[in-house]
Amino acid sequence: MFFKNIQIVIVLGLSFGFTQKVHHLDTNGYVSEFYLSVPYYHDQERKIKPIEMLEIDYIENEAHFNDSILDGQVIKSEDGAHNINSFLDDSSYATVYLYTQLRSEKPTKAYFILSVTDGAKIYLNENLIAAHYGYNYYNEGKVISCDLKNGDNSVVVKTINKDWDWKIKLKILDKERGQIVLNKRNEEQEYIEFLNIRIRPEYDKYHNYSFKVGSFPRLVLDKPGLARKYLGGAYTTDVRWFNANTEEVFFPDTEGRYGFYAEIIGENGIKLKRGGTLFCSPNDWMTWNNRLTVSPEYFPVNNIPQEIWDEHIDAISGYMGHLTLESILLQEKSTLMLSFLDEMSKYKYKKDKKLTPLIHNGDYHAKIKQKILDVENSYPDLAFPKKVLLKSNQLTLNQKSYAKENPEFIKNLNKICKDWITDKGSPFDMVLAQNGEILFHEAFGSDDYGVFTINTPTEIASITKLFTGILFAQFVDQNIIEIDDPVGKYLPDFPQDGPQALTMRNCFTHTSGLYGHGLFDGVHNPWLENTLFQIIKNDTVGTKYKYNGMGFDLAGKIMEVVTGKSIFRLFHEYLYEPLGMENTYHTWDLGYSVHSTAYDLSILAQMVLNKGTYGSKKYFSKETFEKILPKNLKDYFPNITYDNPWDKDRPMGIGTTIQEWKIKDEVTKTERYMLSENVIGHGSATSSVFRIDLENNIILTQTRRKGNTRFSQHFKKLYQHIDDYLVRKVR
Repeated sequence: MFFKNIQIVIVLGLSFGFTQKVHHLDTNGYVSEFYLSVPYYHDQERKIKPIEMLEIDYIENEAHFNDSILDGQVIKSEDGAHNINSFLDDSSYATVYLYTQLRSEKPTKAYFILSVTDGAKIYLNENLIAAHYGYNYYNEGKVISCDLKNGDNSVVVKTINKDWDWKIKLKILDKERGQIVLNKRNEEQEYIEFLNIRIRPEYDKYHNYSFKVGSFPRLVLDKPGLARKYLGGAYTTDVRWFNANTEEVFFPDTEGRYGFYAEIIGENGIKLKRGGTLFCSPNDWMTWNNRLTVSPEYFPVNNIPQEIWDEHIDAISGYMGHLTLESILLQEKSTLMLSFLDEMSKYKYKKDKKLTPLIHNGDYHAKIKQKILDVENSYPDLAFPKKVLLKSNQLTLNQKSYAKENPEFIKNLNKICKDWITDKGSPFDMVLAQNGEILFHEAFGSDDYGVFTINTPTEIASITKLFTGILFAQFVDQNIIEIDDPVGKYLPDFPQDGPQALTMRNCFTHTSGLYGHGLFDGVHNPWLENTLFQIIKNDTVGTKYKYNGMGFDLAGKIMEVVTGKSIFRLFHEYLYEPLGMENTYHTWDLGYSVHSTAYDLSILAQMVLNKGTYGSKKYFSKETFEKILPKNLKDYFPNITYDNPWDKDRPMGIGTTIQEWKIKDEVTKTERYMLSENVIGHGSATSSVFRIDLENNIILTQTRRKGNTRFSQHFKKLYQHIDDYLVRKVR
């Protein structure tokens, strides 16, 4: 590798019978070879967290590790990537050391860019210069500034592996190239900050997020400097106001909720759209004169025990009251609560799961949006699930009788689950059903929140994406929205044709050019599409698979604009209530945030397995069921590329994904599927489970807060046991 006026080479010497090798790198390239140590396994694996493995010194003076230590091997990269698993047979819960040398003609500044799966430490010339915990292999590499000395510079990388994937890439950049990378990342971050610009009331002695009858506050941007930079210098702001009944008004004449729609138009033609809620408070209400105490429920922050929380509850309540009062005065989102309480009082609404500050505000802005876009009464009403004469399978509890007939299967199933908990597994609940009969429904374990029960709603993370796809299927079935409709047909910020013409299929199959989860306030941003278009307007959609939740939020905005209802209300009215999913609710987003139970998941799974019906109600047709199943993306996007090998060529549906599991049969030594190859569902960051075997009519659901260590080993044992008994009939 050659820096400007400085030559750097990697020197890799083997001191046990091999000739020393000197490897020249391309300018600003990846390390192509490392000397790899043997793997080190922690003796008490069951008592260790993966992150702790980076803190254990497996060899004496690990910063001095080099190629003179026996039993190691030289490993070469493929395009800069070192796949450590390909050199080690069993690398679960292991640590290795990697060594190389850099030679520089004089002292100089340089940069490492580290991409790794589970974490690493880097030593340069026996000094620790960076520690990185976590997974960033397929994301942006960590930029590490370093100072190279004249001559040889030793580099030692200590990296750990929890399970599965174990890869590392280390790129070396000179000062100039490294600064370019940093500048580019800073510019990208600055542009994101620009897109996150908020419009707020100008603070004076009269106005903040709540104001008085008589006049609306003047709205200003919170980052005017960034606005001027990216809007071409100057900009204008046009604002329209709406009262609590979504009627356009020009001054506030009564207390209560008011909403605004604002267009910020730059000299360069870029238009930003913003919407929000403010609260007009009574003239004699002096919020600052109230003393609040707020006693939040215990939550185990940093694993503190509940007795510490209880001991200091008075101090916690007083301080939380102060924060709440400050929030009411100064924070935008507090106005949602004030407006909600005001309307609950005025209209005497009764308690209802659909009556929350977020849902009520979502309804409000969906109606305003219809007015702004002039699409009121433009779309057919979404019909509620219809009654059918021929009832389909509805889950029935058959656990007791099945256990009597199959005692060994249930006994071993219980043992697998209890052993899982004993091995520090996260508490969970589980449903196993076949042909509409629940064969097993239990909960196991406890944590800081208490004993886990079958009625404990738990975050199911990205399984939420599947929920969003299933709700959307009803729009498809009723010909209100088509899967391949352009987003611009409903949200005019996007074009209806050309390289930026996103489709609904793009939104649901991670081919939109979007990234991230819950960005820009997600589905709660009334004009989210305006911001998202600014991200992808210079990209071509349908050419790259990038897993994200923003496409689902964008799809949610379309479902809102055609109904005039909050997307969360739609979930309750069209799925949760008619299906009887009593312990299911959203907290924030459409790419994650559903809380549910294994039983509620199994109800939804059975409806999908029935191809759109459940009991006496039809949610969508068999034809629509076929449309939402996973499909080969290359049939729709021939030039699609993938970052992650496990995503490549994987069929993707409308919220549904293929969840097949291949193993090597211990008897036949050939590969086979557990359950069948037609298992659909979705994965989850909390390791909750949603799987439907379409061939064997098997449903397996679990909810849990996290996977904890050795999740894969225990889940595989459970899965094999179910496969052996219910599919292969091994008794």
